[in-house]
Amino acid sequence: PDLASRAPRLRMIQVLVAGVDHMPFDRLPRGAIVCGNAGAYNVSVAEHAMALLLAAAKDIPARTDEIRRGTFDQDVMNKSLAGSTVLILGLGGVGAEVARRCKGFQMHVVGISRSPRPNPVAEETGRLADVPRFLPTADFVVLTLPLTRETVGLVDRAFLGAMKPDAVLVNVARGKLIVEDDLFDHLRTHPAFRAALDVWWTYPDSNRGRPFHRPFHELPNVVMTPHIAWAIPAQRREAMEAAVDNVLRFLRGETPRNVVRPEEYVRPAAKEGSR
Repeated sequence: PDLASRAPRLRMIQVLVAGVDHMPFDRLPRGAIVCGNAGAYNVSVAEHAMALLLAAAKDIPARTDEIRRGTFDQDVMNKSLAGSTVLILGLGGVGAEVARRCKGFQMHVVGISRSPRPNPVAEETGRLADVPRFLPTADFVVLTLPLTRETVGLVDRAFLGAMKPDAVLVNVARGKLIVEDDLFDHLRTHPAFRAALDVWWTYPDSNRGRPFHRPFHELPNVVMTPHIAWAIPAQRREAMEAAVDNVLRFLRGETPRNVVRPEEYVRPAAKEGSR
């Protein structure tokens, strides 16, 4: 709906989810602010990122399928986390939680953030412009960035080509950070490369269907979950409480948290999923 004409006195929109890339910023009344709910799902999403990372590193889905088919192959090698390098793109709330967990696995942590900020866990930090310098040495790349004009399509053919041929790419942020065709082609032509995805390029209208245009389900080197990294009951309750608290701050005349800058965001796609 065109909120500028239907709700001309609207002054604040509080989003219940972390991302705001689905908001129709061009249809809001002038002066209305949009507040994200950043921080509400940090722990649950970070835990899921680690689950995806481990599942891909140890190739757990493939080993599970083998045993179900009656194969018990103990000669298959898998990737070690200890001593490896993880590159985390997005050192906000979720990224910082992922970094702490990676450190617990004795990984070398490199963090990328949009603004320079110290991080007590990351051994190295940089900006988006520094990503090409870090990619060739990363064993794991975890995406926790928001989808903005600057980050849409960030992971393209050149990005993937700069990664190690046996690297693992984890995405718990937004599907359109990655160019779908480029990732599919890279996975198909680099069988040692693995992707672990919780977020997608398109979303089915119901709980039937697949969230992509290319046949990722036919590839053996992909771990997939249906955008459920946030789905912990206690976390959802905390997210609701945080959103209500922020609305009350605004009504009291205090500065609300997580006010976003509309000019940073791309126009939302139809039926785009959100968290």
